[in-house]
Amino acid sequence: MSRQFSRRAILRAGAVCALGAALGPRLASLPAAARETDAISLAAGWNSAAWCGPDTPIGEAVGSLPLIAAFGWNVPEQRWLGYAPDTPINSIGTLRHGQPLRMRLASDAVWRQPSYRGPLPEPIELPAGWSYIGWSGLHEPVWTAFGEDPFGPVAEVWRWNTEYQQWYSYVPGDSAQQLFAVLHPGNAVWVKMRVASARWNPAGGIVPADLASRVVAGEITYYHPSLAGGVMYCPPHNRYDPQDVTVGAAVTWPCGTRLRIWRDERYVDVIVQDTGLLGHNHVDLSEAAFQRLALLPEGRVSVLIEVLAGPD
Repeated sequence: MSRQFSRRAILRAGAVCALGAALGPRLASLPAAARETDAISLAAGWNSAAWCGPDTPIGEAVGSLPLIAAFGWNVPEQRWLGYAPDTPINSIGTLRHGQPLRMRLASDAVWRQPSYRGPLPEPIELPAGWSYIGWSGLHEPVWTAFGEDPFGPVAEVWRWNTEYQQWYSYVPGDSAQQLFAVLHPGNAVWVKMRVASARWNPAGGIVPADLASRVVAGEITYYHPSLAGGVMYCPPHNRYDPQDVTVGAAVTWPCGTRLRIWRDERYVDVIVQDTGLLGHNHVDLSEAAFQRLALLPEGRVSVLIEVLAGPD
């Protein structure tokens, strides 16, 4: 099993080569000519890598590789696209800057890509759930690209390590793994999003959604009576009072987020003060808050959830 390292441990270990560029000026302040692409080592069998060059027909972009087949993920449509050399199979067409590919090769190879000096593509909107995305920026710590908040928009990220032929993960709030502490140009990753509408910049990372304008479909339940008096997760760790109409628990939004929960013409305003084993867009309310919208015997109710404000 790979070792775990905190951010401080990685810096103390002297990972200067990997982190030097990331700890300097941000990519947005650099000229386009500074975004150079590394040669990407690929192995016989399956590989996961991203295209960092200019938009190019896929046959030309992968023409130097002993490619058997390639698959690209269409984020908006949430489906696979395919390409196989010397066959009519080609639903990818043009390989866009930052496009990730899952490729099967007949032998080891090095994918040398042309440097990209054009404008960066517009960030793409990521749906809730899994998306396959590419990284074309400089060497960047994973916590910078995906965030560190354990209750932020990113739930987990997985990257394929070609050398070890193994997947490695990063979970915001946890220590980074030794073999997945830094994103390198050409990395392709699977990312699981808790909420929709956050965007991905292939050279800059996650761009959070505007929380203040979001309304999403969700559901509500209420705390079990046995939890009365228990300490809630969020600071200042108040004790749960079933009659406190402001109490809400969620994992989709961070502590302190103010939510307005609508059911038809009725609504109740709550603050995320706790967490638990809850699903996406699921809020557990105090009995008093739940009764503003429904009768307790209803148990679980579909609602609309409006984010009034993020954490203070």
